[in-house]
Amino acid sequence: MKVSIFSILAFLFFFLSAQTSFGQMYSFKKKFGNQKNAVYFYWGYNRSIYTKSDINFYSETYDFTVKKAKATDRPVRDFKTYVDPAKITVPQFNIRLGWYFQHRWDISFGYDHMKYVMSNSQSVYVNGYISETTTNTNFVNGQFTDADGLIPIYDHELHYENSNGLNYISVQLNNTVPLYKTNSRNFVIQRRLGVGLGPVLTQTDFDWDGVTYHTTPSFGGFGVSIHTGVRFDFFNRFFFQSNWSGGYINLLKNSTIDNTSYAKQDYLYGQWELLGGVIFYLRSKNGCGSCPDWN
Repeated sequence: MKVSIFSILAFLFFFLSAQTSFGQMYSFKKKFGNQKNAVYFYWGYNRSIYTKSDINFYSETYDFTVKKAKATDRPVRDFKTYVDPAKITVPQFNIRLGWYFQHRWDISFGYDHMKYVMSNSQSVYVNGYISETTTNTNFVNGQFTDADGLIPIYDHELHYENSNGLNYISVQLNNTVPLYKTNSRNFVIQRRLGVGLGPVLTQTDFDWDGVTYHTTPSFGGFGVSIHTGVRFDFFNRFFFQSNWSGGYINLLKNSTIDNTSYAKQDYLYGQWELLGGVIFYLRSKNGCGSCPDWN
């Protein structure tokens, strides 16, 4: 995962550099970061929050639901990790490539790498059953209902997380509107608004019955989202963006142990992203001699 992402970033860097040189021969009459055929790429990091959710764990030997479970994200605290090229995919990150197919309207593709971690030491209601073949020290064998009261959960007995991670892969439709620009337009503040849809790729760590399991990446469900943010453009080439996202994640069949053990849940999430990116411009058919000057 780390090597492939780093290779993509290196390719995009050299590709964008080539496009910049090429664009000097076929430049727009007046380039602007939200005009038709502008292309952008960004990379950044995020923090996420999640609503409580009912998590249904099921297999051949158990089928029970942990009700209103709490979860958090897992940010990296060491700043060196964010600037080390060999570790830039370890934190919660965002990557996206977009193209303005019309003035102020773009379509983009990318993904948000989030981390969903079930909170430790919480007490919840449990509904369902665990067969006698399971020897978990906390959840005794048998049937569970709300009448059994709140049951404490500790990470060494039952723990569930998508920290490797919760990858929301989405196509977004976005609109960009300038809020402020200098006369030279070398500095522009732009408002961003969009919607997204796509699958969710998960890799799960699951502690159960005294054993820790690590699954391989698989598509566990889907997500829908809305996005808004403020973008600060510099010289119509570079930008920083503060973005806020909210959405719905539905994991219909998230693998926890093998091909017979799964978790099922759905929840809402909120996300704040801090991003940095570049803008470049595709050659127009007429050499841009008559490209409009968007205001």
